[in-house]
Amino acid sequence: MILAGDIGGTRTRLAIYQVGHAMPVAERHYASEEHASLNEILAVFRREVEARDGLDWQNLNAAAFGVAGPVAGRPGEEVARTTNLPWTVSAAEIREDLAGVPVRLVNDLVAVGMGAMASPVRDREALNPEARFEGGHTAVIAPGTGLGEAVFFHDGHRFLPMPSEGGHCDFAPNDAREDELLAFMRRRYHGHVSYERLLSGDGFAALYAFTREQALGRPAPDADRRLAEAPDRNAVVTQMAGAGEDECAVIACRLFARILGAEAGNLALKTLPFGGVFIAGGIAGHVLPFLREETLDGFLDKGRFGDLLARMPLWVVAGVDLGLAGARELAEQELQA
Repeated sequence: MILAGDIGGTRTRLAIYQVGHAMPVAERHYASEEHASLNEILAVFRREVEARDGLDWQNLNAAAFGVAGPVAGRPGEEVARTTNLPWTVSAAEIREDLAGVPVRLVNDLVAVGMGAMASPVRDREALNPEARFEGGHTAVIAPGTGLGEAVFFHDGHRFLPMPSEGGHCDFAPNDAREDELLAFMRRRYHGHVSYERLLSGDGFAALYAFTREQALGRPAPDADRRLAEAPDRNAVVTQMAGAGEDECAVIACRLFARILGAEAGNLALKTLPFGGVFIAGGIAGHVLPFLREETLDGFLDKGRFGDLLARMPLWVVAGVDLGLAGARELAEQELQA
């Protein structure tokens, strides 16, 4: 058996799998902030699965975790510092708790990317139908709380992750409207504007504010009230856009989708991932109709190199379980190493 975990600032998800099976034999979710460390949560999880699921913790053969935060150290000796929790997570300490089995820690985006690559074809939405799958390196771009980007180098046998902070690169406009958008965002943030400012969860509210300032459409009659009362304005924007009840929200989501395609194309030009580019994560699922309409145009709008990108698969994998699936995949690789 293997243990996999998706460690976030809000929620920690743990699951035990039989090797070779995608469905867990035991799974639990915990409020991360209610515990002092991941080791404490693992102790609770062990008690529960042994008492309620009849599983023997001693039968674990490997473990892997995707952690929301920077990860450093050589494989098997990684240390992670969680971004939104006062935790330090050590692979060596977890290995000691697990009686010496192999343990890996990776950034949560790496886990999401591995989950996307391992996803069944039926769970993917192909945005570039003319692409030719050639295999090789892949790239992942994942809008979420931030904008994650990573490359997965294929060495002929397996994928080796190369995380990045590419989401913080400078936003580059591609037309006159986006020129105006950059000026708007510079005023809003008093200087540097990254792709993350536009393509993370908070980007929808910023894009909507831009469309309102520019009078690009008619807002819904109750838009201001709904936005003022909402705990998450970004969710309101995507909901109004999906229902077609607010022209400004629709334009904001179209801008989001096209700019996401443009940045996915930038990532592809820098890394040449002929094995495909994955747009991953839950946000993608919320705006999938707009991705279908706009994202490929942004991806291919690269002048002389548009034909090169036309060869590359561009997929959307919108599942919320990708981090856990990727950790499971990584743990299985540890057994095969």
